[in-house]
Amino acid sequence: MTPISSWAQRTDEIAAALGVDAVRLVPVPAGASREAYRVESPAGAGIAFLRADPVAGGVMDGSEMTLAREAEVLRRVRAHGLPVPAVLATLTDPAGTLLELVPGTSRPDPAAVEQAAPQYMALLARLHRIDPPDLGVPASSITAALRSDLDWWRDRAATTGTLDRPLIRLALRILADGLPDDPTPARPVHGDAGPGNVMIHEGRVVALLDWELFHAGDPHEDLAWIWMRGAHTDFGEFTTRVAEYAAAAGVAVDPGRLDWQAAFVMTKSVISLWAGIIAAPPGADVLGPLIAALAYDALLGAVLVRLRGGALRLLATPAIPAIPATSAETGLVDQLAARLGEADRAGAAILDHLRRHLALEQWRTSHLAADVATRLPADPADPGDPGDPGDPGDPGGPAGLAARVDDADPTTLTALATVLGAAADRAARSQPRAERLIRRAQRNGLGA
Repeated sequence: MTPISSWAQRTDEIAAALGVDAVRLVPVPAGASREAYRVESPAGAGIAFLRADPVAGGVMDGSEMTLAREAEVLRRVRAHGLPVPAVLATLTDPAGTLLELVPGTSRPDPAAVEQAAPQYMALLARLHRIDPPDLGVPASSITAALRSDLDWWRDRAATTGTLDRPLIRLALRILADGLPDDPTPARPVHGDAGPGNVMIHEGRVVALLDWELFHAGDPHEDLAWIWMRGAHTDFGEFTTRVAEYAAAAGVAVDPGRLDWQAAFVMTKSVISLWAGIIAAPPGADVLGPLIAALAYDALLGAVLVRLRGGALRLLATPAIPAIPATSAETGLVDQLAARLGEADRAGAAILDHLRRHLALEQWRTSHLAADVATRLPADPADPGDPGDPGDPGDPGGPAGLAARVDDADPTTLTALATVLGAAADRAARSQPRAERLIRRAQRNGLGA
């Protein structure tokens, strides 16, 4: 096949797969890993929905979380009577899945959420009751499934270059140390449940979407995804959703397991977000993923501190800009802003982020240096100056902090959670949109 530069060049192939004369593709918002299009007739009538691998490659390249696997999961789940879009056709090189176009919205208003949420939570409970082999995943204990999933994400972090981020490395260590001990059988879990991944129409759930992370595990994981995703998409009071699930499933929800899973799903999210940022081609828009990564880093830090028996309230300390607030770097940003003018809104947003980042740099680095010096024991393996966290080879810098995670004793591990959680909180302060995501999450008990 001749290489293509965009999915728009495959409209003839897509039309043939659907048995129509011609189609056009209309891009729609998608997740961090794949592209999405509404497939329409030339006159604009909806025909299908296309989930597609990016032509230039994406964060799921090289993993087993393929669109072909997701299509098979959809077929099996649909055969069990759960509402998912029908698979109409599959494409290759790069992969794409053509799905039934279902009515409704994945961003319903609050009234529609409250009307449909009990049904949605009951559908999750129903999914969790199916035997995993019936959906194409092997049977195992919950503990074995969690260990396998954790190993997969650690490997994913290593191959994407995100394992060197101290907070991600710390999260994987804390999760491994606190792995739940549960010999009961693992259950099917959606793996990315919650607002944004469910279509609601006229107050009813019409489709469960985005099954690429489906696997066997602990049902608490799907609840944790709903909890976390509430930071960016409203799904009502989380405690109400938990009560609805418990009533439908006939089980009690374990708060400790929910905290562990909240840390795990946030770890998965920040690995994916930072992997996408690292792999983004020159000129790609990464400000949106960066805002999400800053917010979820901070939320992850707070829940890691909670797992270690402490508490970290995010956004509690006022951010202190550098005085004076100008510098040579800030002056360069101002010059670029003047050249761009008001017309380039995307460019202006990037420059505003850089200006805020520079203004708070001294505040961030001085507090990190103080935390490293006062909270962490001296590292005998590295006699560098802990007061210079900007030095990547220093024990107070990113590489030095990441290196301390693997061999840390329990006391040091707890201190690292506090230091890195507070650093992530301060990093998020350079972006007001990240702060807004955190405040939304706090209303449902995360980062509070």
